[in-house]
Amino acid sequence: MVTLPLPTGSNRLILPAIVLWVLVPFTTGELIGHALQQADDPFQTAVSVAAWTAWTVMLVAIAVARPVTLTVGRLGTAGALAAALWASIELGGRDDADAVLILLGVGTAALAAFAFHLPGVGDRFVDGISYGDEKRFLLRAPGPVLFVALVPASVIVIVGLTAGPLLLADEQWAVGAIVTLGGWAVAWFPLNALHRLTNRFLVFVPNGLVVHDPTVIREPVLFVTREIAGLAPAAPDTIATDLTNNALGLALELRLTSAVQIPVVTGRSETEEQTVRSLLLAPSRPGAVVTTALERGLPIA
Repeated sequence: MVTLPLPTGSNRLILPAIVLWVLVPFTTGELIGHALQQADDPFQTAVSVAAWTAWTVMLVAIAVARPVTLTVGRLGTAGALAAALWASIELGGRDDADAVLILLGVGTAALAAFAFHLPGVGDRFVDGISYGDEKRFLLRAPGPVLFVALVPASVIVIVGLTAGPLLLADEQWAVGAIVTLGGWAVAWFPLNALHRLTNRFLVFVPNGLVVHDPTVIREPVLFVTREIAGLAPAAPDTIATDLTNNALGLALELRLTSAVQIPVVTGRSETEEQTVRSLLLAPSRPGAVVTTALERGLPIA
């Protein structure tokens, strides 16, 4: 009989992110406050109000587990890190620069951003839209996106959403209004792309397993239990149809008892029906997925 250890609960995995975000006002916030000491009072007040508002929105995002709040959390922590880096550069050129404050401010923001990308944290958010006897697991980001597009897309979104409001806070009304409208328009496209990464997951349902990944399959596909011959780590020489989108790390192979047709995405608006006997999938926690499959009576082989 095959037995596997129980997966680490995704609710426990979010705890480091919660603790770090609670610390942000006392570390990163202090750092930004020191960097703004030479700014005008109205600008300081506006930035302070905006920062506390963003921090509160993030707390709500952490509490309300949804794919959209995962996107908010990841971008929010990335924004805090960007602000901390700016503040450290601003303070670094001053005689009264506090090295400890810079280290704590940047370090806390960086760890918070890292925590929101830990395997399992995403599972908590995507599982928030489950209903009934369902269990969802986030799929890993495509390799090219992770190494080429993730950071530039995040920077474009953060700068696009904040540059205009900061100019308005500095009472540069005309330029601020133009930059706000233009920046928000530009930010929409990478924001939508980043959010799509949180809408890629596997769903265990009472009668089988659903693959929901609109980047590779046009519509969610249900594989009922009787169609599944086995789920296990993929062999290096497998000939299974690759639906991992070039994600790095361990892939799982879903083998089927007979060939089925699935709508595979071949272009921006093009789909091709392909006949498959086995699939490669890349969940962020493959061990937890296999364990859950075992608990639900799916074949593990």
